[in-house]
This record gives sequence, C-alpha cells and structure tokens, in this order.
Amino acid sequence: MNTRSILTFMFLCCFGNLLTAQMDLPRKSPRASVSYTIAYTTVNISYSSPAVKGREIWGELEPYNQLWRAGANEATTVEFSTPVKVEGKSLPQGKYSFFLIPKEEGKWTAIFNKVADQWGAYSYDKEQDALRVEVGMQESKVNEERLNYTVVEQEIDQGYIRLGWGHTRVYIRFQSDLLNQLETQLNSALLQTSEEDRWKTYAQAADLLSESSKYGKQALAYADESTNLFSHSSNWWIKARIQAAMEDYPAAIESAKKAAEAGQADEKDRFYRNSKSRIERMVADWESRTR
Repeated sequence: MNTRSILTFMFLCCFGNLLTAQMDLPRKSPRASVSYTIAYTTVNISYSSPAVKGREIWGELEPYNQLWRAGANEATTVEFSTPVKVEGKSLPQGKYSFFLIPKEEGKWTAIFNKVADQWGAYSYDKEQDALRVEVGMQESKVNEERLNYTVVEQEIDQGYIRLGWGHTRVYIRFQSDLLNQLETQLNSALLQTSEEDRWKTYAQAADLLSESSKYGKQALAYADESTNLFSHSSNWWIKARIQAAMEDYPAAIESAKKAAEAGQADEKDRFYRNSKSRIERMVADWESRTR
C-alpha cells in the first residue's frame, strides 16, 4: 500500500470514529416513568422499557429464579415520598433500585435495594436490600409489547404497582400511613387557624376520611369535634354522610335535619342552598332503608 492509500485509509478511520462519537441514537429500550399520589404518598417509578419482539421472555431471555433488573439498562427505581407498607411489611421513605426474581410457579420475589443508582443488576449487593417480599403474578391473554409500569389506586390510602410485559402481570401492593400523617397535618393546621375557624379544619379531616368506610369511626370523631365547635349545614351534612356509610341511618337522618336547620337559619349559607335538593333526595333514601 502506497503512502497516499495509507493516508486515505487513516482519514476514513478517523472520520468514521468521529461520526460514531457524535451520533445521538434513540434507545432500543426507551426511558419511561410514572408518578402517582395516594393519600400523602407520591410514588415515582423510573425504568427503561424493553420490547418482546417475538421472543420467549420468561425462562429464556429472563431466566427463572435469577435476579432481574425489572426493566432494561439502568436498574429500575421506585421512590416513595413517605414511609409505606409493601405487602404488609414496613419500608422507609426513600428511593430504591427495584428488582424481581421471576418464578415458574407461584409468587415472585420483589426486592427494594438501598443503592438506587446502579446499572442493571451487575453490582447488586444483597446486603443493601431494604425489603424483600413475595408478590402476586397473573397471566393475561392480552400481550403488552413493551414493559409498562402503572400505579393503581384501590382505596384512599392504598394501591398497587402493576408491571405488565408480554402476557405477564405482576402486582406489588402498598399502603400509606394515612391516619398518622393526617393527624400531623391536622395539628399543624389547628395551630395556624383562628379559634372561630377550627370547626372547618376538623370538618375537612372528617370529609377526607368519609371517602373510606374503614375509617368511619375516626371520621365520625372529627365530625363530632367540628359540630361541637360550631353548627353549620356543611359539617352536619358531612357527619350525616359518615353515619349513613356506617349504616346508622336513624342517626344520619337526625344529622341531616340539623344540617337543614343550620342552613335555614343562615341566609348567607350557600352550601345549604346549593345542596338542598341533594340532601333531601339522600334523606328520602335513608328513610326508606329504616322502614
């Protein structure tokens, strides 16, 4: 090879390397994220989303009984903004790398590891696990070509993380510590609220908990605090709804009557004027349940 040929070859090699270094290519497994808030807890999930591409995923591409990054590229991360319980076990607030161990039969193992910033599972250290739990898995007739995470709310304070890929669905259930967090917020708000407006703070707490039947007793306690401080159509109506949800219809009817009395006595009570027909319909329904 002559000198000119050598120089031409070297130029082409350097030029080719330069082009490669400058190219910004899209990922085969694109970045994805999902964020959702349940009660006071925000869940953030960041992951890379691989495709099935006609491959046999479980047992081949991703072997059974081996640690899997639950995504592609960097380790999937799950962040909880407050302490939670995952499958009934406590997990502190924080950001975790998330792994799964697929099983051919039965439940899979979900792992929350304290080292959030790591590539795949190559540097995974079991000693850094914050939590390991067994989680449910189901097969679906519907194929999800790309791996996808969603957060689903089931109750005012609980839900689940859903992973779908191919025909497989994995469910990781978690619960927020709503009552303690609400009590903290309530006490803080009361310190900043004038004495004449404290009934509103208790009414707001009662109204929030009225969304869940399992917190009926605490919701009713807050409603009692509110109506004891001040009689208004809105807080009596909140109390009535809570009592009806607890199937104490006679008490609910009595509280609704007090809501009407308070509303009729105050010409400026817009809540009662706007809600009068709805209150009357619901009271009629409750009365039919007591016959």
